[in-house]
Amino acid sequence: MNLNKKTIFFLACFSALCSATGLHAQQAGVRAYTDSRKIVIGDQVRLWLEVKPAGPGDKVQWAAMPDSMRGLEIVEKGKIDTLRTKDTFLLRQRLLITGFDSGRYYIPSFTFNVAANGQQQELRTDSIPLEVTTVAVDTTKAFKPIKEIVAVKWSIWDYWKIILAALLLLGIIIFVIVYFVRYRKNKIPAQAKVPPEKAHEKALRLLKELKDKRLGEQERSKEYFSELSDIIRIYLEERFGITAMEQTTDELLALLKKQNDARSELRKVRPELKTILRTADLAKFAKANPLPHEYDACMAAAVEVVQRTQVRPEEGAAS
Repeated sequence: MNLNKKTIFFLACFSALCSATGLHAQQAGVRAYTDSRKIVIGDQVRLWLEVKPAGPGDKVQWAAMPDSMRGLEIVEKGKIDTLRTKDTFLLRQRLLITGFDSGRYYIPSFTFNVAANGQQQELRTDSIPLEVTTVAVDTTKAFKPIKEIVAVKWSIWDYWKIILAALLLLGIIIFVIVYFVRYRKNKIPAQAKVPPEKAHEKALRLLKELKDKRLGEQERSKEYFSELSDIIRIYLEERFGITAMEQTTDELLALLKKQNDARSELRKVRPELKTILRTADLAKFAKANPLPHEYDACMAAAVEVVQRTQVRPEEGAAS
């Protein structure tokens, strides 16, 4: 008798422990359901996909959504909504599905991936049958004859308001055109032609604007060095005709090293260009965070490159 009481007491404690553990270790789940299992050709049925993660920290990879599903078409994909309650939350998406050929089809199973505590879990919904039917036709009744086209009588006075409004609008348009052509033409002063901005002037202006943005103080190194690199590369293209934007840093430096024509002056500023482009690559691609003095050094190097290679007076207006 004592053994039975101990056994019953042990089982009760074990059951309570399992129940308590189950409350704190809910399992993730998925579900798919429709508002109808039968439609007429061309009608639409709503399909809901629901994912219930085990906890708010779970990461859910949503199922792939094809446009067609073996005889069925997805005509609309709604956004993924989050429904929260006091203890749980739910992810839900609504789809509109239709079919254009009669028959029995199946909405396929959708696969969701749920990651929780470093563990990946693959969950699948059930496939859902959907019957697409045609419109019932009573073949026992005779076909009705096709009716002839009936001409509708009309009068121009039925549209007098539209015609009057069109004439008034046309008159206003003609008046405006004549006014601006005859009276405003002579009053518009001739605008002085602004000489085109030379390549070095444009580059120095853009460098000053970049410096004034103070991106370095905001720790936006990638944006700062990307813009600095682009300014120098565009300057080289406009000033010397080099396709700098299409070349990597190594290709560009190798090209500048062997310049032996009018662009040979670029070899003199090759160290400065190397400093700018290498630092920019580290900031853009290696996610490096240059030090404050490197911002100033690269900006000073860029200004020096432009000033030492700018258009000379003897070159005229060429840039």
